[in-house]
Amino acid sequence: MEEKSTFWKSAMVYGLYLALVLTLFSVILYVSGLILNTKVGYVSIALTIIGIVVAQIQYRNRELNGTITYGQALGFGVAIMLFAGIVTALYTLVLYTFIDPTLIDQTKAIQEEAMLKKGLTEDQIEAAMSMTSKMMTPGWLSIMGLVGSVFSGTIVALLTSIFVKKQPSEDTFDEAMEEVKTEE
Repeated sequence: MEEKSTFWKSAMVYGLYLALVLTLFSVILYVSGLILNTKVGYVSIALTIIGIVVAQIQYRNRELNGTITYGQALGFGVAIMLFAGIVTALYTLVLYTFIDPTLIDQTKAIQEEAMLKKGLTEDQIEAAMSMTSKMMTPGWLSIMGLVGSVFSGTIVALLTSIFVKKQPSEDTFDEAMEEVKTEE
C-alpha cells in the first residue's frame, strides 16, 4: 500500500523539478533570443531524458527499496511528464499571452520562410498558413504542449525503463518468507 501513496506524490515532486528546469532553460533561451532556434531545442530533450532517468532511479532506490519493475518505471516516467507538462503548458500560455504575444507571429514567419525554401507555391503556402493560424493560439499551443509532453515522456520512459528496472532477487523472497515464519 505504501507504494501507491508515494507514487503520485513522488511523480508530482519530480515532475515539478523537471518543469522548473525546463522552464528556466526556456527563459534563458527567451532572454538570449534563441527561443525560436530549433537546434537548441535538442538540449531540452536531453534535459527531459536526464530528468526522467534520475527521477526513476531515485524513486526506485528511495521509495521501492532498490527494486522497480519495467511497468512501474514506465508509469512513473509518464506521470512525471504529466506533471511537468501541466506546468510547462501554463508557462507557455503565460509566455504567448502576456510576456510576448509577438512570438506567434515570429513562429509563423519562420514556418512560411521554410515553406518557401522547400519550393511550395504561394497557394500552397497560403493554405498551410491558414490552417496553421487556427492552431497557433496560446491556448492550443499549451494544450498541444501538454499532450506532446505526455507523449514524448511515454516514448522516453519506454526506453529508460529498460535500463532502470531492477527486479527483486530470489533471495529477497526467501528472506521475506523467513521473516513470516519467525513471526508465527
